Amino acid sequence: MIRVLVVDDHEIVRTGLCQLLAATDDLDPVGGAADGEEGIAMAAELRPDVVLMDLSMPGTDGVAATRRIVAENPGTHVLVLTSFSEHQRILAALDAGAEGYLLKDSATEAILSGIRQVVAGGSPLDPKAAREFLTSRRQRPEEISLTAREQEVLEMLGAGLPNRAIAQRLGISERTVKAHLTSIFHRLGVADRTQAALWAQRNADQGATQPSVAGAQLLEAVVQGEQELDQQRDRRGDERQADAGRVERRTDGVAQDRASLLGG
Repeated sequence: MIRVLVVDDHEIVRTGLCQLLAATDDLDPVGGAADGEEGIAMAAELRPDVVLMDLSMPGTDGVAATRRIVAENPGTHVLVLTSFSEHQRILAALDAGAEGYLLKDSATEAILSGIRQVVAGGSPLDPKAAREFLTSRRQRPEEISLTAREQEVLEMLGAGLPNRAIAQRLGISERTVKAHLTSIFHRLGVADRTQAALWAQRNADQGATQPSVAGAQLLEAVVQGEQELDQQRDRRGDERQADAGRVERRTDGVAQDRASLLGG
């Protein structure tokens, strides 16, 4: 049996996932945690094979919880199950040690299969998340225009400095630092300082966006996800053509029958 810990701040989601897992023959829901901190504690206590991790939670979020769980429980795999497909969230989760990334609107079988895949050494990645990941890799840092001051603030943010320290070093107020950060978040397309810091660390002294270690390991899965989307579109196109052919044949048959009746 594969022992699974569900971490999600919505009780109805936790309960539903646990019931889903319990209905299988090989997946055992050993517990449910309402936030990242509880998930860290339960992972240490229960030693699950897989942690099904939400990202957006109050307090300790899914990225921070993933990093702790992976560091403290080497035998535990983390599979993200979230509603967000933004590339910064994907990269942050992979950098933290997640081995797969699925969306909550995935088919039931895709979620169950994803859990089994991470245990078997696979890296399941939702096709929509794969597309977002590839799109983000095509964007080069030099295409993002930052002012000289914003670049200084971003570099210090990437070095881990808090707003007060940044303000002291640059000789500006904390309010001005916050204003610069707001502008930086908008230009980079990120939601918070953690994502901006990760962006800065990944792109420091590089001419192009480089994939994270985890991202590089999942690149094959990303490409495969893109190929699956293309194959699905091709199949739908073939099915539409086949349906059109059947309709055309039926129309011809009706016309012939009508002509026969009129001729008779």
